[in-house]
Amino acid sequence: MLRIALPLILLSALLPAQTSSTITVNASVVAAASGSGYALTVSGTGTLSGFGTGQLFAYGTIPTLSGLVTTTPITIYGTLVFSTGDALSGQFVIAAGYLIPQLGQASFAAPTYTITGGTGALAGASGFFPTLSITSGAANAAGTPIQGSGSGTVLLPSSHVAGTLSYSGSFAHFASGAGWDTIITLINRGTTNAQAEVNFYDESGNPSTLPLDFPQGATATSASSYTQTLKPGAVAVIDSQGGTNLSVGSAQLLSDGKVSGFLIFRYLPTVQEAAVDLQTQSSTTYTLPFDDTSGISTGVALSVTSNTSTAIQVLVEDDKGNTLATDTITLPGRGHTSFVLGSRYSAAATVRGSIQFSAPAGSQIGVIGIRALSSGAYTTIPPIGN
Repeated sequence: MLRIALPLILLSALLPAQTSSTITVNASVVAAASGSGYALTVSGTGTLSGFGTGQLFAYGTIPTLSGLVTTTPITIYGTLVFSTGDALSGQFVIAAGYLIPQLGQASFAAPTYTITGGTGALAGASGFFPTLSITSGAANAAGTPIQGSGSGTVLLPSSHVAGTLSYSGSFAHFASGAGWDTIITLINRGTTNAQAEVNFYDESGNPSTLPLDFPQGATATSASSYTQTLKPGAVAVIDSQGGTNLSVGSAQLLSDGKVSGFLIFRYLPTVQEAAVDLQTQSSTTYTLPFDDTSGISTGVALSVTSNTSTAIQVLVEDDKGNTLATDTITLPGRGHTSFVLGSRYSAAATVRGSIQFSAPAGSQIGVIGIRALSSGAYTTIPPIGN
């Protein structure tokens, strides 16, 4: 198998559909007696220009030494494994059968190399290197050293063609800057490549341009939207730490496949963090239980995920079901607000209870709760859809 030494999140975007390339082999062959012939094991490295250097693992057999040089080809099946986990499979065919490690002599051969497939981003790859120049030295304790190179063509499957992107879920709050760091992790749970698009919105529902970093190796940028193609099982991480000014708002995920994920709020001065699942529920009513006793406080973030202005009805009750406050919060399409529960509704301070948010039929809203201790530690409260 062949893993390409490129960041995983860039692989599908950078691999060309077809490329001329040179393969260079630097390996050793060990032979073990097998009947009247030998079983061959090859290990070392293979470098494919334009792709990188990977580990070469190969095996083959020489059924018999009789008439080998003139009539018996040696076929060695191998894989090149790169650091990303993607791989190319293929076979070397040495028609003259010269490379016999047990004979202990230096020799030369001109095998062909055929790429027969691959895994990961290289699934379905093919290619042909018609003539390689391979030389071998005398056998030693590590086996028979071999080196070689040759040119050929690698044909890769077509890159992912995005289908219709549709709403896959939302995060009702992000915070970037002034000590806050937001990390979004995405994963493709499907069996085919999928495109994921994350869009960030400010309080007014306008696109919010944020500094975006990518721990897996992509170039940092500033943008209000980020799009990436993920192969099955692949994970992508988007990090927005910001500067001295605080930016808050909401984020939405669109995809043409089965992409999901979660978000982490991290407060850098205390290295405290908490995780929030992607909110995929379609309920128009959500309830957050809260406990503001013993110095605990509750933070609330509320967003509209649809693109129309929405009047959200608020009902605050204590733990006996008694009404403490009612309110109407009107947010623009994709708008956002956040507040400390006890500061906005004083009757909720120092008690336990619940806060309910209800939107008109056909609207979509997102909710996140944060439970904070006086020590500065905090965790998230998942919304309960009605």
